[in-house]
Amino acid sequence: MIDSIQCIDFQDGVSCVSPLFQSKEGFLKLNYSFLSGNVYGIVSDFGCGSWGLVTCLGGRGSDYYAGQMLINGTVAQPRDLLLYAAFIGENVFEGINSKRDILSPRKCIERALSISGQNYTVDKIKRMFSLSDERFERDLNYVSGEIDKISIAVNFALGKDIYCFPWLNEHDICNVSKKVLDTLKEHKKIVLIPTSQKRQVKRLSDYLIIISHGKMIFQ
Repeated sequence: MIDSIQCIDFQDGVSCVSPLFQSKEGFLKLNYSFLSGNVYGIVSDFGCGSWGLVTCLGGRGSDYYAGQMLINGTVAQPRDLLLYAAFIGENVFEGINSKRDILSPRKCIERALSISGQNYTVDKIKRMFSLSDERFERDLNYVSGEIDKISIAVNFALGKDIYCFPWLNEHDICNVSKKVLDTLKEHKKIVLIPTSQKRQVKRLSDYLIIISHGKMIFQ
């Protein structure tokens, strides 16, 4: 379980990819600790660092980073975080499905629970994340906007500890479920939301990191 991620003069430049957007981003040196049970809003314009930072905290950084990262107080490679990270909105889960055999939410959650051995039922996970009946048996290619909640549910069933949203614009951030975030917080997960929408993300977050005019501001 990930209790803390500490960044010490940490800096990197990475490629960020989601089903909707793509960006190559660097960010300023960061000295900060991310603690379990919290939602972090990371605010910048598109391409200005917030999504790059979240991508790195999910373990998808480069081999050319600067500084140090400590995981649970122990110096580690940033890529080690990939084992614990969930990238929200993606519909292929390592060891569970593939692009050729995408499966339904039910089948993905069943396989995830068999891998993690966690003491949940499929129906319990379905209720926890408010997944709809009509999409629960569909191929994941046909679940529309519910893919965000479904990907969170599957990764929760896998036992992931870090939940990385893609960069969210004004429209997308309005679709983030406060109930789902509260469920993740209750189970001591770390949630990371990169966006340009400071006012909206502030309502959802415990802490803010604002990247603006060559500075990082912590709130």
